[in-house]
Amino acid sequence: MHWCDSIEFELVGTNYYADSYKYRYHNSFSKSISLEDLRLESQRCELCSGLFGLIDYRLRYDTTKMDNDRHTPRLTDEEIHRDAKVHIAISSKTARNWSLGLWGLSSRTVINLSVVLGSYHVDILLQRAGPGGRVPVTHKSETKDGDDTLSYIAPGSWRTEEFDPSLEDQSHPIVGRLQVAFGRWRPLQIDFSTLRRWMNICDDGHELCKNQYKAARVPRLRLVDVNKMCIIDVSSRDHYPQFATLSYVWGREPFLRLSRDNLKHLMTPGSLDKTPPPLTIRDALQICHGLQLQFIWVDGLCIIQDDKSDMIDSMDSIYRQSVITIVAASGASAHAGIPGVRPETRHLEQHKLQARGVQLIDSVDSKQLQAQGLLQEPEWISGTPWAQRAWTFQEGLVSRRLLIFTAEQVYWSCRRGLLSEDTVEHFEGSDAEQYEDSNSAFNPLECQSLAITFSKCNLTYESDIQRAYLGVQNHLDKKWGGHKFSWGLPHGSFCSSLMWEWEFDTGRRPRNGTHPIKSADGTVTRASFPSWSWMGWTGAELVAIQHEQRVIKPKPLAELLANSETGNGDRKWRKDITEADFTPALISNPALKHSALLFYTQTAKVRYDPTIAADVTSRFETPSNVKRTDQTYPFSVMIRNKFYKILEEHQRKGQQHTGTLEEVTLAVVFAERTLNTSVARGEFKLYCWLIIERDGIWMRRSYMNTVVSLDMWKILSQKSWELICMI
Repeated sequence: MHWCDSIEFELVGTNYYADSYKYRYHNSFSKSISLEDLRLESQRCELCSGLFGLIDYRLRYDTTKMDNDRHTPRLTDEEIHRDAKVHIAISSKTARNWSLGLWGLSSRTVINLSVVLGSYHVDILLQRAGPGGRVPVTHKSETKDGDDTLSYIAPGSWRTEEFDPSLEDQSHPIVGRLQVAFGRWRPLQIDFSTLRRWMNICDDGHELCKNQYKAARVPRLRLVDVNKMCIIDVSSRDHYPQFATLSYVWGREPFLRLSRDNLKHLMTPGSLDKTPPPLTIRDALQICHGLQLQFIWVDGLCIIQDDKSDMIDSMDSIYRQSVITIVAASGASAHAGIPGVRPETRHLEQHKLQARGVQLIDSVDSKQLQAQGLLQEPEWISGTPWAQRAWTFQEGLVSRRLLIFTAEQVYWSCRRGLLSEDTVEHFEGSDAEQYEDSNSAFNPLECQSLAITFSKCNLTYESDIQRAYLGVQNHLDKKWGGHKFSWGLPHGSFCSSLMWEWEFDTGRRPRNGTHPIKSADGTVTRASFPSWSWMGWTGAELVAIQHEQRVIKPKPLAELLANSETGNGDRKWRKDITEADFTPALISNPALKHSALLFYTQTAKVRYDPTIAADVTSRFETPSNVKRTDQTYPFSVMIRNKFYKILEEHQRKGQQHTGTLEEVTLAVVFAERTLNTSVARGEFKLYCWLIIERDGIWMRRSYMNTVVSLDMWKILSQKSWELICMI
């Protein structure tokens, strides 16, 4: 009996394992072996020989990409075989639609080969490549908690009812069935007939993927004619022709771009043959030929780069109107090219295996089946140079259909499904109606997910963040039938969205630069980025935005805090804010008005000892009492990446203290009920900002919220109602 004989390869490609939890930890689903032992097994077993050849090839292929890393030693064959460990498991994987916020997923049962070589790790996925083998599968349990038995029956006995693991009686046979997603051979050079077939499937059957909005007129719309190899102006046409769009990373190297000097030349037929654009754009033109599309919009060639009046503020409308967006995901610059268009630009070769009649083939990219949340960006795209740029983020989001070119294969993503070259096409339509029903409803979690993902992206110029995020806001505004944003925060959940926090990072700092804002009279004012918005900080990724997801809504802050001691009995919070309340600094500086946030709230001054601080280097070391929900001292506040304790004895009036205490101001901004803890369950907790004031203007002093219970807040001294003018 060989090592591989006990592995139930027949389950690959069926929905049996995905539904049946009883076999999740069965020995037949998980095996481990050293690569050297597998090499020895391969001398007398054809399947083991195929597995060894695949693993050996992948280790060599992947490690060659690390040759430039001086810290990675070159290993001999003997060292690789001796030190590598192989873990094989049958597991259920899920591919979710790439489009953030959209529904649709596909589950499939695969073989996961996990190979560990020192600190290096590689995953290899094997998919069923056809309907062969002993399928379907019958599973039977004699009693509820008894032994399970597994048998295989001839093809034809397909399961008709879904297996419900919640049923107590599992004594009846459960017949598995094959899934519709099979693995397949991916050619080293792209077969454009496959991509055209994907487009036809979507054109013929996906009403949801059609442009749902009225075509927006663009003041100056130019396109590249791939037949005439020149730029044309279609602004005056009654109807725009069908066109593709290109989303790519520019990089820092210069390349051919449209300017006032070369506009006339580049609008001459054949000019792009005589003055060729960079390789990525040339490959995109070739892709249009393969897709039988005559026109494509490329920002570098269709916008006059040295004419500010030619710049388009609503590029999202262009990407939304295009029939397909070509995404050059793997290229770090416009000169990188698009893999698979030309020979010898894709290199990974697949391996076919057969196990007891089950045809298997390895997936080109194991990350395409990594688990992800509904609103998360999948790993197969998140690590690419394209996904790490802020400007390309909005282009991918607003596009209705995308062809995403990664290093080794092409993905199709539309509002109804996700396809890839190495997997037989499959669309999951059951969730589409659910998406359509929720499409027009404001969703604060979608805003949060987009902001968190966007915050990971890089900008060459910090001050471009508002413009780079504008397409996202325009997209959500149209999607929800009209929704406004202020500095990246949605008005529909504005107060709770103010409760953003950053990942812990000692390099965090306020964002430099200004953003131009056009006033009602047409003048342009350059406003600084406000400290109250997540856009106003840089240095790390956003990690959370607090949202009201409670059945019982909290009271307004004014009503909630009305009974707490204020110290001066002032009730100015009841009146409306007018320009008469503006501070002199706000009146004298019009630019501040565009980034100022004015509101009445209750503040409390608290004292701390600056000589005693917790110097934290990661979020895992953050003191738990930064967000207390009980009525107990001490609690902590964060100041300049250090945490200081607020002790009860430091707050007593008239108390003499040794040493010098410093004072900080906490301002209540948001409140919600505590429902997730046994202590103080049902009580209110207050989210507070640590703020600092200069000449009547306030700023956030920390990018972390301080959370205290309402009862804790009531016992604090030195409270007062104040008009806060935040910038």
